[in-house]
Amino acid sequence: MLTDETIRRIFEEEKNSPGLTRLPEGFFLEVKEYVERKGKMARDESDQWALDSIKRRLKTIFGRRERKILNSVHGFIDSGVLPDNLTPEEEKFFENAVECVKGFQKKREGAFDEPEEENLTMVTILEDVPRFVGINMKNYGPYKKGDVTTMPDENAQLLIQKQLAEKTEIKN
Repeated sequence: MLTDETIRRIFEEEKNSPGLTRLPEGFFLEVKEYVERKGKMARDESDQWALDSIKRRLKTIFGRRERKILNSVHGFIDSGVLPDNLTPEEEKFFENAVECVKGFQKKREGAFDEPEEENLTMVTILEDVPRFVGINMKNYGPYKKGDVTTMPDENAQLLIQKQLAEKTEIKN
């Protein structure tokens, strides 16, 4: 059963330990029930102050554990070593954080990839065309009648089919 003294002990251990400390099984559920019970029992300002003090300690414990978990994500990605003493709730948080970082790293590494070469077509715009999102998810336009531009073949073909543009050849 959770007590003020247990929370103080966990607070001190978490503050002084570089890694995650072991929490009692069902800790987060117990915390919720404990705070609710203490809140119902608070009769005066002194009781409310004690409850607020416990809430601050718990918030600090949670924050420290979150930071330790987030700090361990890169170590796990590099070495595959899981941090010790994760609760089941924290394991889910950790797994989500790992997936998030891996996804970000994959996107960031994609910045070094050579861009795919697009087949471009030069067109002359026959009617005003508002801004639109092209096949490659880039914005094109707006264009005015008589503008000459290049764009991916698929975009150009669509404008040509709608009689908004015509293919333009460069003459030597």
